[in-house]
Amino acid sequence: MQSFLMMLRQSNIKFILLLLCVAFIPPCYALDDIPNGLPDRIVGDIGGAFYSSNLHIGTEGAQSLVLPYAFFDYQRFFARIDQVGIKTFKMGYGYLEVSGKISLDSYKVKSPINGNSINKGSPIPLGFSTFQETPIGGFFVNAYHDFGKSKGALYEASYFTELETYKKIVIYPQVGIERQSSQYANYYYSINTGESALTGYNAFTASATNNLIAGVMIEIPIMDNWYMNIYGKRKWMGSGINNSPVMNRSFQDNIVAALAYRFK
Repeated sequence: MQSFLMMLRQSNIKFILLLLCVAFIPPCYALDDIPNGLPDRIVGDIGGAFYSSNLHIGTEGAQSLVLPYAFFDYQRFFARIDQVGIKTFKMGYGYLEVSGKISLDSYKVKSPINGNSINKGSPIPLGFSTFQETPIGGFFVNAYHDFGKSKGALYEASYFTELETYKKIVIYPQVGIERQSSQYANYYYSINTGESALTGYNAFTASATNNLIAGVMIEIPIMDNWYMNIYGKRKWMGSGINNSPVMNRSFQDNIVAALAYRFK
């Protein structure tokens, strides 16, 4: 666990520095320029959460961490579990955003053949996004460049709707699609000749791929302004990736269980 946390800190240091640069750039917008639709206080959920993911790569199992949890807006800044950024100008039902995706996943491949490992680090996706909160549901669109080692591109589009159920428990079903460029997919899921000799895997070149996503967020009121938020997501990898010898399943899973206080 200590080695994993050290690797996590090292692989994300550039990401954190870039986000700080974005957040503290000499402001293009003075406080007086903030539109009425943007809150002048924190609005949303802040707490702690258990994060678990399983990329089904090699013999590595689920990766689990306990970390802070945030899903809130403050002026032009926002945080959405694994995404943070700055809202710029109004666009449709939302804003054009400069954002980054926080990746807690470790692309460490341990071979079941001889036990040797290769570590490809973690992606550092930075780019643009938008959240369109429409009368028929929420649409998220993200376009990132990986400032990690792949230098590839990552695109995401997803849709959430809201269903209120028993005792104010709210369910948010999600469907979506992710596009990984050939450069992105090939870095994280390919096996070159040197890696093949080290691990015993057959050499493999990954290609650009579309991955389908389905998930659900369940929001459970606890007391006063305290909530339990449970989010689960499964991603089915396209043929450009799931044919890779490092994949032991054709899908990847993420689970977040958070206890958070809601600021209104």
